[in-house]
Amino acid sequence: MIYDLANIYKKFKKYDEAINYYTLALKNLDKNSMAYADVLYRRGGAYERLKNYDLADKDLLNSIKIRPDEPYTLNYLAYSWLERGYKIEEAIEMLNQAYKGKEEDPYITDSVGWGYYLTGNYIEAEKYLRKAVELLPSDPVASDHYGDVLWQLNRKIQANYFWKSALNSDEADEELKIKVKEKLYNGLNNNS
Repeated sequence: MIYDLANIYKKFKKYDEAINYYTLALKNLDKNSMAYADVLYRRGGAYERLKNYDLADKDLLNSIKIRPDEPYTLNYLAYSWLERGYKIEEAIEMLNQAYKGKEEDPYITDSVGWGYYLTGNYIEAEKYLRKAVELLPSDPVASDHYGDVLWQLNRKIQANYFWKSALNSDEADEELKIKVKEKLYNGLNNNS
């Protein structure tokens, strides 16, 4: 019941409350169990949403120690690192490991492609990001990422198409919409 309550708080973006309940749940679990690893993963995600990256990384890394091949935990931590520009090469290794376990997962596929994008390997990035959009065409982040790589590959008309798709998605949050509008007006500058 405590675990379910924590998940409800997390779903409603009440991350501090979720963390408190996840912490309570951990007290009743075997520290080497799959359940313990899952609660660490979820609590780490709540810390990450609050931008408490030290505690997020600690929980996610401890979850990975218990379940080293768990694709979603590997993906979550690695993508968080990509977004922070932190340990990019190690993040890409984790993402490739996650991808081996879930090749048809659009979010993991997108993360792998985004890792290659951030390292400037646009050809490899395009393969994964195209697949992510094919697997989940309605996802605004995947469309945005695919637009970025298309722009870098000098396929600007296609880039604009995918950026517009991201912008018009009901699932796009305001922060993403602002970024995409900027790209539609100005394209990507050399630093993007």
